[in-house]
Amino acid sequence: MTGPETPRTVTATDVARMAQVSQSTVSLVLNGKWKGRIREETARRVMTTASELGYQINQAARSLRLGSTGTVLLVVPTLKNPAFSAVHAGAARAGATNDIGVVVFPLSAEDGCGPFPVPKQAIDGVLACSMSAADVAELRTGLPLVMLDDAPNGHTPTVSMDLGGGMAHILAHLTSLGHRRIMHVRADRPTSTFAERAHVFGQCALSHPDITASHVSCSLDPRTVRDRLVAVLASPGRPTAFVCDDDNIAMGVYYAANTLDLTVGEALSVVGFNDLPVASLSSPSLTTVRLPLNGLGFHGMQMLMDIHNGETVEDVTLGTELVIRQSTGPAPLSTDAG
Repeated sequence: MTGPETPRTVTATDVARMAQVSQSTVSLVLNGKWKGRIREETARRVMTTASELGYQINQAARSLRLGSTGTVLLVVPTLKNPAFSAVHAGAARAGATNDIGVVVFPLSAEDGCGPFPVPKQAIDGVLACSMSAADVAELRTGLPLVMLDDAPNGHTPTVSMDLGGGMAHILAHLTSLGHRRIMHVRADRPTSTFAERAHVFGQCALSHPDITASHVSCSLDPRTVRDRLVAVLASPGRPTAFVCDDDNIAMGVYYAANTLDLTVGEALSVVGFNDLPVASLSSPSLTTVRLPLNGLGFHGMQMLMDIHNGETVEDVTLGTELVIRQSTGPAPLSTDAG
């Protein structure tokens, strides 16, 4: 005695035969590309027939046929910084219009592994945000690659932000308030985005001979920044203003000032970068450079799709904006400790 036969899988050919249409018509209808090309009555008949037969699109076969998985990898340094959530939101918004999903992978993942064992077999392209040159080199798998925020070399399509202009506006704002001892609290990550901020800070300081510029490098962890800055703030003749590479770093300066009972906005001025939610919610609210993070992801995804379609692309630079709030004020007359 033989067992029951395994039911045969319903194919697109079966749907076409039952609906009395061609296979190309079935493909257009079931892939949502029939409008303007096929009569609505015919499209409804195909969809009804497919449903009655229990037909399901073979996604694996579809990917092989189209040469597309419909997935893009967004690589970011970490998921701890909410700035990258905004980048992902922008990329996902652009991808949604073309049925492309965005998978986020943080380089700081505990297992040190990506979401795919062989990326070039699982994704259509890579968006690399705030990556070092070494990290970018490891991402090159022959797939389309677009850099966001950084440009480690001149051969990779890039969507960047006018960080230099943002830094220049910060220095102009602080000097207009009378600040002459200004410290740049730098992020200790080896990326071109932070190198650009340091370069422009140095150039702006050189253009003001009466400015005493200094710098200190810290991680993005506010607690580490606090521990590093307490000694700086306790010293005689300390800086009157602090320019921070990130709003999280700025919060660390806030904590250090609070430890010494110094009032931000009066005893010292603090400026950040990003305009994260914490900037407007902190007390006092933080003066910061608003970065177009959502637009960064959106334009990056659009550029990736243009590359995939064989179009010529040009680098894009998005503008930034200095948002002045309560954390900056006139330079104090004296900064003697105690």
